[in-house]
This record gives sequence, structure tokens and C-alpha cells, in this order.
Amino acid sequence: MNRLERAIRRAGYNALNNIAARVMPVRWKQYNELKYWRERKAKGLLSDDNYRYFYTTHFGLDESDYSKKTILDIGCGPKGSLEWASMARRRIGLDPLAKEYLKLGADKHQMEYIDSPAENIPLKDSECDAVFSFNSLDHVNNVDQTLKEIKRVTRPGGLFLLLVEVNHPPTACEPHKLTPGKLTEWLKPEFVCESLQLYRPAANGMYASILANEKLPNAAVSKEIGYMSARFVKMPAR
Repeated sequence: MNRLERAIRRAGYNALNNIAARVMPVRWKQYNELKYWRERKAKGLLSDDNYRYFYTTHFGLDESDYSKKTILDIGCGPKGSLEWASMARRRIGLDPLAKEYLKLGADKHQMEYIDSPAENIPLKDSECDAVFSFNSLDHVNNVDQTLKEIKRVTRPGGLFLLLVEVNHPPTACEPHKLTPGKLTEWLKPEFVCESLQLYRPAANGMYASILANEKLPNAAVSKEIGYMSARFVKMPAR
């Protein structure tokens, strides 16, 4: 055991977390993501009956809007986020941990999983009718490159639905401070924002916060920590 290892053992997890977050941030972030999902599986919490609502009713959409469409969920996790969407032509979950999720039970799902980072989506230009990023955009390694890829794979007239925590300081697993104004500007000129709302944080996380419907005012310019819900449409090429 070298000096560094002895120091880490003496200091415990917090020291390891701080060192690893600096030395190997991507690997450390993925380690913590997978650790979280394994703990959820151990508690029998790898299912979610609310997904259908958030992909449809919450954004003023109906299941029929996805009929025979290609839909993509970025940072999908292992809970079968698109299992409800049997009407779609192709329902894809994209995640750099997708192969590990299959071992957690996602191999039983009917949706398709692709093991890839959001910065390099292995799909053709304009291949997707709708792209989703729910509780994932602040987790990616490079937000700018991820948004470029979202712009590329979404067809003109297609939708981008976004749920993300904003105005929070960077952490090891959520390394970006995002703001509503910055995100809407980032997505221009390809995407136009059709709706934007901020919700006050709840103890049980993003989905509980939105279901509680505690809206924060002045969503587009608010500096309060909260959950941003936004619907974007991609404009036709000029």
C-alpha cells in the first residue's frame, strides 16, 4: 500500500470522492451512477409507472403523437423509460452504461438500448421524430456537443422534450451549472421553445417535484434551484 492509498484509507470515502472526481471525472461519475442503480435494484425500485405521463400528458401530447415514430431517450437509465410506447416505430434508450443496465434486468424490456455517450449518437441525421432528455443533460460530459448531436438527429418539425435541474452548483455526478436562459440560447436557431416552466425542488426528486405542481415564477430568468420543463420544436431548414 503506497502513501496515497494509506491517506485515502485514513480519510475515508470523502477523500476518495474528491481525488477521483478530479483525476478521473468520467469514470468516477459512471461508477457512482451505476452504484445508484444497483442500490435501486436491490430495493426493488427499478420500475416507474409515471413515465407515460411525463412523455405525454405533462407536455400536452398523446400516445398517438408517437405512432409509427422513431423516439430517442438520452440518458435513459435501466427502468424501461419507453416501455409504454409500443405504438412507436422504434423506441431507443441511449446511455453510456446501457450494457451494464442489461445486466440489471433491462434485457427483459421491449425497447432498444444503445450503449453510447450523448456526445456521439450513432444515428443518422434527422432520424428521430422526438428526442427526450429527462434528468440527464446536467450529467453528460460535454453539454455543447450533446446539444449539437440532438440538433443533428432530430428531424425538422420534430420535438425535443427536456426535464433538467437548473441553477445548481456543479457536483461530481452533475458537473454543469445550467440555466434556463443559457439552455434556450444554446438550442437556437434550430429549436424554438414552445413552453418553459420551473418547479420547486421536492424531497423525492424531479418527478415528485413536477407532480406536486409547485411552480416557480419567471421561469426563463429565474436564478432559483429548480427543475426545468421545456418543450422545443425543430424549425425547418431555410
